[in-house]
Amino acid sequence: MGVRKTGYESKKRNSNSRIRKRIIVISAEGKNKTETNYFRKFNSDKVKIHFAPGNATDPVKMVEELLQECEEKDIKRDSGDRAFCLVDSDVNAQKNKQIMVADKIAATNKEYGMEVIVSAPCFEEWFICHYIYSTKQYNSNEELLEAVEKIIPEYSKGREDLYELLADYQEQAIQNAKRLEKHCVDSGRKIHTADFQPSTEVYKIIEAIRAIEYG
Repeated sequence: MGVRKTGYESKKRNSNSRIRKRIIVISAEGKNKTETNYFRKFNSDKVKIHFAPGNATDPVKMVEELLQECEEKDIKRDSGDRAFCLVDSDVNAQKNKQIMVADKIAATNKEYGMEVIVSAPCFEEWFICHYIYSTKQYNSNEELLEAVEKIIPEYSKGREDLYELLADYQEQAIQNAKRLEKHCVDSGRKIHTADFQPSTEVYKIIEAIRAIEYG
């Protein structure tokens, strides 16, 4: 399944602005403020973080909303822009097919630098990676959130200063996330499924931002 032009005309951006900044468009589930509060802190002189509008929680609708926003904002990977759809696999095998379809849509729109970023079971696994490497599997998102609260006593969902709280441990988080990914692959689990846990691909967004900042 592929979703292409929807009748929206690309908006021209000032060429000087294009030189100054690269745009990273992020689509997050529903009205979840945790991801937006965290990622907006990555705005800089070189990077503009933009969040796609919409309240979808279904991965397919989310990536369609992201695609529409990329068309509207004239996002182009060749110019250094990227687009990421943040998806939680949850502990729900029924979501596997939705993620697979979302992956296909992203793959057919490579000109936008679009990628589906999956956390299993949910985004907060990225926060855990800042402090520990653990292959413990979870029976629910709530169980993982309880683990976060034990590991990060100051944590509360939607907290506005999560970036500042975690910034010093960012490199450790990247390495732990990559180790978890390798562990899941070595264990024979299929990537981008509910079974591929614990894992988080959020590190890919961080590395994309770093490439712009320091590349």
